Amino acid sequence: MNTKEQEILDQATEKLALLTGVTIKTLKSGTATLDDRCDAEIEIRSAKNKVHFVVEIKNELRNKKYLPAKRQKGIANLLVAQYIPKPLKQELKSINYNYLDAAGNCFIQTPELFIYINDQQVTGTRVPVEGKLWKTAGLKFLFAILIQPELLNHSYRQIAEEADIALGNVGGLLEELKKEGYVLDGGKNKGLFIGYKERLINRWAEAYMATLRPKLLAGNFRFIVKDQVNHWDQLETNQFKWGGENAGALLTDFLRPEKFTIYTREPKAVLMKKLHLIPDLNGNIEILEQFWKDNGPGIHIPTVPALLAYAELITSFDSRNQETAERIKMKYLD
Repeated sequence: MNTKEQEILDQATEKLALLTGVTIKTLKSGTATLDDRCDAEIEIRSAKNKVHFVVEIKNELRNKKYLPAKRQKGIANLLVAQYIPKPLKQELKSINYNYLDAAGNCFIQTPELFIYINDQQVTGTRVPVEGKLWKTAGLKFLFAILIQPELLNHSYRQIAEEADIALGNVGGLLEELKKEGYVLDGGKNKGLFIGYKERLINRWAEAYMATLRPKLLAGNFRFIVKDQVNHWDQLETNQFKWGGENAGALLTDFLRPEKFTIYTREPKAVLMKKLHLIPDLNGNIEILEQFWKDNGPGIHIPTVPALLAYAELITSFDSRNQETAERIKMKYLD
């Protein structure tokens, strides 16, 4: 948990305690024997009961699509955010998703505890938005070093080349990454290396889906010949790579794709002709611009890098997609 996240958690829990009289204690991370993807663990104690929560912290959440996945059955989950719009709060309540904002508004329901507050005005200064690390250039930079961690000990010029970003961005992005605690220095023998890798991967996945991916989308399409959806894996992939559910199917042999995702450096007109596609706003095929260079591992395979496939699947609300993502993580990312 970085300083920004700590500020959000402190503000929200202090307000909740003031409004309700409950006692809230921040626990040492890992006491619920979970993985390190959660941001914090807290205990909320009422007059009669106490409940242990695994917490994920956000600055602002404006779309249910980017909700953190609940981590484990039998463990109370809580989303804490600086700001959540009222319509989204209503949606969260309708699906029994526990939340708490900085003003003290919350829906918290467990077998031992129920708190619902919906009338507090959002006041105070919001936490500043994320720095450049979580914008387009930073996300491309993170993608490059997560795929090739050895880049951390190479020249800024080589990092810029691999990440396909301006050379002048590298120093600032690296310093920001160090400041957030995700890059550690192992001295002369080990050099720089990634710390808290799993948390960084999941944070990158969420930021990629919210910030970078929408900019890459070239449109939705469908096959002219409908039956092609049953033979998609036989298509020649020398001009594109499969992402999303297709990548999940190829990497794990576990998933049957319903939505088709294609990444390419070719103009979409070229790919439309090659694959016999036509534009369709409701089509189940999406074409996106490939934003990375094929210089790292997996150059000659027909899928996007495993990290990108994982990001697209783990942020899905489809449980089978999420399970496929976990299989990709265990096989390729751990």
